[in-house]
Amino acid sequence: MLDQAAGNPLALVELARAVARTPDRAVAGPDGTLPLTARLERLFAAGLPGLPDVTRRALLTAAAAGPDRLPDLRRALPELDDPAVWQPAERAGLIRVEAGHVRLRHPLVRSAVYQAASFAERRAVHLALADALAREPDRRAWHLAAAAPGPDEEAAGALAETAERSRRRGGYAAAATALERAADLTPDADRRAGRLVAAATAAMFAGHPRWVGDLALRVATLTDDPAHLAESSLLGGWSLAVTLRHEDSLAFLLPVAERMATAAPELAMGALSTGATPAYNAGSPFHRAELRRLAALIPEGPLPPGRLWTRLVADPFADRDATLAELRRLTAETSQPTLSDLVVLGAAAWILDETELAVRLLGRARDHHRHAATAGANCTVAQALALAHFERGAWTAAATAAEEAFAMATEAGADNVTVGAPILQAALRAVRGDSDGARARAAGAVHGVDLRGSRSLYVRHRQALGLAAAAEADHATAYAHLRRSFTRDFHPVPVHHHTSVHQLADLAAAAVRAGRADDARAVLGSTTAELGSARSARLDAVVHRATALLADPDEAEPHFRAALDDPAGARWPFEHALTQLDFGEWLRRRRRAAEARAPLTAALDAFERLDARPWADRAAAELRAAGVAVTEPRASEAADLTPQELRIARLAAAGLTNRDIGARLYLSPRTIGFHLHKIFPKLGVTARAQLRDALGDPPEQG
Repeated sequence: MLDQAAGNPLALVELARAVARTPDRAVAGPDGTLPLTARLERLFAAGLPGLPDVTRRALLTAAAAGPDRLPDLRRALPELDDPAVWQPAERAGLIRVEAGHVRLRHPLVRSAVYQAASFAERRAVHLALADALAREPDRRAWHLAAAAPGPDEEAAGALAETAERSRRRGGYAAAATALERAADLTPDADRRAGRLVAAATAAMFAGHPRWVGDLALRVATLTDDPAHLAESSLLGGWSLAVTLRHEDSLAFLLPVAERMATAAPELAMGALSTGATPAYNAGSPFHRAELRRLAALIPEGPLPPGRLWTRLVADPFADRDATLAELRRLTAETSQPTLSDLVVLGAAAWILDETELAVRLLGRARDHHRHAATAGANCTVAQALALAHFERGAWTAAATAAEEAFAMATEAGADNVTVGAPILQAALRAVRGDSDGARARAAGAVHGVDLRGSRSLYVRHRQALGLAAAAEADHATAYAHLRRSFTRDFHPVPVHHHTSVHQLADLAAAAVRAGRADDARAVLGSTTAELGSARSARLDAVVHRATALLADPDEAEPHFRAALDDPAGARWPFEHALTQLDFGEWLRRRRRAAEARAPLTAALDAFERLDARPWADRAAAELRAAGVAVTEPRASEAADLTPQELRIARLAAAGLTNRDIGARLYLSPRTIGFHLHKIFPKLGVTARAQLRDALGDPPEQG
């Protein structure tokens, strides 16, 4: 609608009314016209009735063909070779003919011309274009479909072939559009159901949950075939898996896994691995037990990525060595992974704290969407990538991915991400010292939302608020927030079986400063008893830091050193720097100032690189107390830029034009120019050539 309105305010208003009245006609294919109100039709085709018949037919051919070159139109209607055919339309201000193209004065002229014609006239033109485009099967298929007066297997089959070509190119959204139209034209009900299932599958890979849900719902009205019904239930469950309706999603998916466990093991495993995602988000012990029970019903075979993901959701800390070996084998052996493989393996790597591998796999999945022009986008991939970036200290990349995830999720109706991405943004604001902004963003994320059924988001929300309080040295409030990530039982357990555990060290740090060490010890003791000894380097460092902070003074040092001695711990730079800061403070308070300087200096350097301002200030103060002269930590030169502005600035610094940046970020060149107009004064520059130096780091390429 925005494209076709082309800046005309009246057109925006009238198009909205027209589409609201006839939503099923909003898009009639990749080059579909929009329905117009009578007012718009009179406005944009005012001169049409007075034109000669041959000129009106020429205009209708151009409207039906879309933005084609004039030679294509001439093949459809040889009389269009005569320039005199077009002159009346040019004089009426409807078109311009130049450089081998017929250019409509306004995009809505096309819709007006097309809508003013009878179906018989439109059908004749589409059939002529289909004949003219015999060597271009994709465009021919759409013209055959537009000419079909009712069910037509020839046109449906041509569209199905078009969809398969789009799918092979990664154009999942285009494939789904073609398959949905093919289903509408398919005479046989069972085949129609199969094409709707295929359309929903393509729409799933394109990241459009509402569309998937609508398509899956239609299947149940067409067929009794158990396989089609099971597949539609799987897809319906997926469409809910990206929302906060975890229970509803699992009500679709788990019965499919149980019913098809022996009859169709691959389908059952797909349903179970899809269900593992809402089961993870819900964090319910019952659903985790169901994952284990149902996985045992599916015959063993080569371990697919989906089975590994399901196993990890059910028991993220069990048998780590074997599970990690399996992840590495699957990653190495899957030389040409599907999009689904990339997402599932990336999620499995993330849950195992193989954060760098998770970033690589999820980044490839995101790039797959970006590089396929019609692939659509997947907000869940962007959110998972944002979380992995946050954990590995790539906070600018995390902010950009979170903003991208939120924008896509808002359009797709994926409220698990529309809540989760702002919670991550709140955490990012907190670690950079904007506590007020963090609390406001966190409050906005959960406004009107009940998180009791989504324990993962509940715990992440508490973590963001705890970080905001810790940044202000309000340790009692920080402890109160972080403590709610664990139950109030006599033997406290994590509220979320995976997310809560990584907060143990921050909980301990707040506890010792808030006078709640005894309570924190109870949480640490009961939680670590369930973890076992085969822990990731990250989790091992978390447990050792928490133990050191809560231990008796004579027993703390070995745990601090155990948390810092493994070089792998540096892969999580913020957490590593917090341990260095805690150890440096511990050493200085025991009059070991000379020994304290090294960890404190390393912590300060890390906090400054991350732009973690409150913690950089603390490290600098501790270093001064240890006898080291420290200058004020240097703030990031781009600190005043929003994540979107920073991304635009870096792309501009890399030499991309406004149009190139807009294509990358799905914004108009004018919007990019508006952002740059605000960016230049913030950075104190007057030209694009100065951006790279002002940003202070290499420009972003992806």
